[in-house]
Amino acid sequence: MISIGFDDQVKIGLRYILDSLHTSSPFGAERVRKLRFYAPDEREALAEELRCTERAANAVGALRPLYEKIMLVLCQLKDVRGSLKRLSEGAVLDHVELFELKGFLLRVADLIPLFDRMNETVLAEGIAFTDPSAALGVLDPEGTRSRGFYIPDGATERLRAIRAEKKRLEARLYDAPDTEKDAIRTERTRICAEEETEERAIRGTMCTRLLPHVPEMLSDADAAGRLDLLIQKALFAAAYGGVRPEITDGALELIDMANPELADLLKAKGRAFVPVSIAIDRGATVITGANMGGKSVAMKTLALNVLLFHAGFLVCAKAARLPMFESVRMLFDDAQSMQSGLSGFGSEIVRFNDALSEVEKGFSLFLLDELARGTNPDEGAVIVQAVTQYLNGLNAISILATHYDGVTEHARFHYQIIGLRDIDPDAIGTELSVSPEDGVAIIARHMNYGLYRVEGKADCPRDALHIARMLSLKPEILSRIEQAYKK
Repeated sequence: MISIGFDDQVKIGLRYILDSLHTSSPFGAERVRKLRFYAPDEREALAEELRCTERAANAVGALRPLYEKIMLVLCQLKDVRGSLKRLSEGAVLDHVELFELKGFLLRVADLIPLFDRMNETVLAEGIAFTDPSAALGVLDPEGTRSRGFYIPDGATERLRAIRAEKKRLEARLYDAPDTEKDAIRTERTRICAEEETEERAIRGTMCTRLLPHVPEMLSDADAAGRLDLLIQKALFAAAYGGVRPEITDGALELIDMANPELADLLKAKGRAFVPVSIAIDRGATVITGANMGGKSVAMKTLALNVLLFHAGFLVCAKAARLPMFESVRMLFDDAQSMQSGLSGFGSEIVRFNDALSEVEKGFSLFLLDELARGTNPDEGAVIVQAVTQYLNGLNAISILATHYDGVTEHARFHYQIIGLRDIDPDAIGTELSVSPEDGVAIIARHMNYGLYRVEGKADCPRDALHIARMLSLKPEILSRIEQAYKK
């Protein structure tokens, strides 16, 4: 079962997306808060959810005004599940609870024709509302459809008589001399107590009659939550260009995938997110590149889109083929190492062992960003080589991002960050010499964070040397670095 902690949601950009969904009802908000990831044995259910989301997204242009009307009704729904629970336990609900139940049923009645119009296009299988007329008849016996809740005089003959007497006493109180008013007030208090007792009995009868409708109202609350989230999924896909993935038995392919959070951040700076493409299968895939080359971005973008897929969202890509995983585990930078009392490397090993124990239980996606960064490079390279070989034997798609040499020969697949491969260093050097802009920012703007598949043996690219040269590291130091590379 996939479970993603809050910190990992933040790191990969999933929390950014969930926070951007403007659910209208408490039921929709709960579905976002407790986001559900489909398990592999729910393949058909996920496939239908994705088809439904695709239809809803494709209809955004034509149905946006209808979606907005539905959202307006959804935002008027109160969470009545607590009252329904009390009702099912035999409690007599008070006026406020019955008022909220009536309001809920009235809003469901408003939703049904709107949803029916939407469903002509979207065909949202699995979402259905029940006719609230019978339950409304209990709470609104006179059929006024007013927003308030009031027990009418004619609910019982006794209540009619009590209220008539109460009205008579109030009229007397208005005209009576001061010497008689205390006695009238005492009598009115007695009558009010009788009214309260009779109203409680009537509310008890109402609750008994409402009891059979509790499952229907709970079902309607669930349907409202599903509808709310479906509309938000559709609007998200329309905003970020979502696509419905093909579900595979193991192969993973994402073409021109994007990360909405990073895309929005870059757009605010006048830059564009570079789409990332990858096609892999079971075994260990190694991604190499310089430290500022975007390996982490590629892995986080992949993790994000896999999780969106598992939650029934359209993924942010031009095309996608994805399998369903038992678990998704990610080992990115660990901000807790210092707090744990362990060294950086010790913390890495503890977290790696914990994640590996879950990955070994079923078909998994395992992402490791710069494993063994907490030890010296020679040892780190040997460790990553051994881990890569071991992961090749697991029923998992594992991806390791590293800048260590000698690792890729053990990988099933090797991808490299394009980086500065196609850039003319002299041209950037000229730009650096005449531009007042920060040098790192200029290089970052020219950096290509896309991936390309490497066939055959290849070491990590030497972008670090290129960057050092463009940023005018002392020639004497550059010369020593170049000599060391040749060796």
